[in-house]
Amino acid sequence: MRARLTFILLTLIPGLVLGQGQDGTPAERDLQVIAELLPGLYDNANQAYFDQRLKLPEARRHGRASLRVDRDAAGAENTFVYRWQEDDAEQTWTTRLAAAADPELVAMAIRFDEAGRDDCVVEWRRDAGQFTGVSDCGLAMQLDTDGLWVSWNGERPNRLLRAREFSCYVDIPGVAGGRDEDFDRYVIDTLHDQGGLQWITTKDQREIGITLRHVRWPMNNERGAFTRNSLVMYVLEREEGGVRTHTYGWTEPRAERIGLNLQWLLVNCYRVSNRDVTPYFD
Repeated sequence: MRARLTFILLTLIPGLVLGQGQDGTPAERDLQVIAELLPGLYDNANQAYFDQRLKLPEARRHGRASLRVDRDAAGAENTFVYRWQEDDAEQTWTTRLAAAADPELVAMAIRFDEAGRDDCVVEWRRDAGQFTGVSDCGLAMQLDTDGLWVSWNGERPNRLLRAREFSCYVDIPGVAGGRDEDFDRYVIDTLHDQGGLQWITTKDQREIGITLRHVRWPMNNERGAFTRNSLVMYVLEREEGGVRTHTYGWTEPRAERIGLNLQWLLVNCYRVSNRDVTPYFD
């Protein structure tokens, strides 16, 4: 009887079950998407390398730039801290997202910590494959799942690609084939795939560098062929005459792990450790 009475009450008061008139605006939904997309580490290592390889005029070439976007540590809703680094100089911005008066725009208020720079507002609009942001302070942006493009005052934009973080270890020597042989292991806690570089010093004082880069080709390197993108690992060494590249290897760009074994050295980089991976049947 109680269950039947409850059913009758709910059907007589439908507003308690199916609320009407709760539609939001496109901007409110887009704000949620932008807030999820923004946090992360971005780097233009790929662009900076190919600007030189393409022999672009010096004025059009980009130096190395990176951007880390973190949610506000104090927990303020839709507030983010930007740390922009370029040519060894760092700037910090604080931004806050809010739905604009225009139902199709998301407003991002920016406070620059740099002295002498006025605050401004970037208005984001959703396009076919990305969000495009324009402002009244000469700052323009594009945001998608792959990265963030940033342009100042109409200049050629920095193409900052979203980085993935890997962990690595280096074994010296590179034991293989189940040999019972001693080796030394050097751990690299984090190395990102947009030109991240970490150095280790071996017990015999050699300085070995490991770098990862998700190579995205702006042109083909062979006529009549389409050059595919790759995840590339480089093994470097600091020597008296500079930095030497020992070797490099590549795999699919979205691979979850990559490794090299040069016998005298083994490198393994991975997104998930074998100690943490979920076992599977094969």
